[in-house]
Amino acid sequence: MQIEFEGGFSGVVAGLSERSDGNMVWSNTLPVNETVRENRDSFFTQQGIEPKRAVAGGIAHGIHVTCVGDSDAGKYILDSDALVTDTPDLYLTVTVADCIPVFFFDPVKKCIGIAHAGWRGLVAGVLENTIQEMRRVFSSEARDIRVAVGPHIKACHYEVGSEVADRFGPENVESREGKLFVDLTRESVRRLKTAGVVDITADPVCTFCAADRLYSARHDMTKPVQGMVAYIGLRP
Repeated sequence: MQIEFEGGFSGVVAGLSERSDGNMVWSNTLPVNETVRENRDSFFTQQGIEPKRAVAGGIAHGIHVTCVGDSDAGKYILDSDALVTDTPDLYLTVTVADCIPVFFFDPVKKCIGIAHAGWRGLVAGVLENTIQEMRRVFSSEARDIRVAVGPHIKACHYEVGSEVADRFGPENVESREGKLFVDLTRESVRRLKTAGVVDITADPVCTFCAADRLYSARHDMTKPVQGMVAYIGLRP
């Protein structure tokens, strides 16, 4: 599926694989599972992307952001929940399966970023760190950065314990029949706005509800987790 930024921009391409494309989860260890590598390569080829131009961030549920360039093409980078670049025809990727894929594009400085935001990374500041890195490396202004929040598990199904709910503002926690549910969408939008981002779009699709089309860790209950690859790149 394609990810669109508000207003539409021809200089950037972003998307998310689907269940029919196969499992894309890289478990942040080397060597990379051969089936996963083949699935990813096949998917990127179908998107018109040379697989060797993709860079993979290894999910650690943290806040580390890595700036990458041409020399990183084709690499799988350990322990990096977010990537940024201003290199054309280099595709930044993370994997998700209920967590949020967040896409960043600055049309002024012509740079991009992508972040994997689970609840831990979200409350620890992975989105803010991505914006800060774009400001530090590319001199981006937060107000110029367009952000698209991709499909993820919504409050309708994201039940959590009180120890997790307590990490979120009460406005983003719902109580239903004695159970607590967190709204990751509202929390991510709140954090982005506080960081100075003005232009934000949030996809309404819930991965749990759309489990026939998208992987959902909560719905599927498979071990190891299976999921999608999210990508963004500047057109050459």
